[in-house]
Amino acid sequence: MFEFGFDQAAGLRLELQARDGSPALMPLASPAQPSQGFEWLCRLAMSLADAGQRVVVIDACATERGASGGLLHALTDGSVANLGAGHDNAGDWLVMPGAQGLRSLVDTAAAGGADTALSRLFAPFAAGALILLYAPAQALAGLLAGVSARVLVPVLQQAQASIDAYGSLKWLHAAGLCPVLAPMEVGAQVLANVVDTAQRHLGLRAPVWAQADWARRVPDGALVRTDTPPFAPTRSPARGHVAGAASPLWS
Repeated sequence: MFEFGFDQAAGLRLELQARDGSPALMPLASPAQPSQGFEWLCRLAMSLADAGQRVVVIDACATERGASGGLLHALTDGSVANLGAGHDNAGDWLVMPGAQGLRSLVDTAAAGGADTALSRLFAPFAAGALILLYAPAQALAGLLAGVSARVLVPVLQQAQASIDAYGSLKWLHAAGLCPVLAPMEVGAQVLANVVDTAQRHLGLRAPVWAQADWARRVPDGALVRTDTPPFAPTRSPARGHVAGAASPLWS
């Protein structure tokens, strides 16, 4: 069983997801300058890996190069399978560039809906793998529109951090997603400014996940494929895991 400190239920849920054959996805909104969020991304991945998760990082701000090793290759080569199945060292995680792959998935979502795009994204990954998709909020909105998925939005102790965070909240909220603020070493006033501005201008009360809680809350809040019968009346459209939401294809 996975260990989550004091939240053992989260470990049970992810173990059940693995038996059902589903990876899990947590989208992450990158800042306007993605490199400013790399330390935040690494801290998040390390905290999850140290808690026993099999983490895969898709950096969709980096472009695939060559014929292998990136998300686009994984999506187009049917022989690629079980990515994130396991690592020799508990603290390791798989990292792949994914800008072209994400563009392909956004095109799929535009043509066939989020269900189709998400099924395509999940196909190369192992059951129980936890995928962190690091990408601009606008691209995540294009991929996940219509899915009530949580998306982590960093709030950093850097110039323009509050503007970046608010911009991400605006894109994600407009697409019907559920943005969650994830501050790292940021002053209380900076975080309060983001929260207050979002509530005043967007009518959005964004939840805040403290850094100490990432390892237990991210797996519990990630998007997973549910075991729904093919012809269930609630199968479409896609939904995400939010309190009180129906969960036909994704939860």
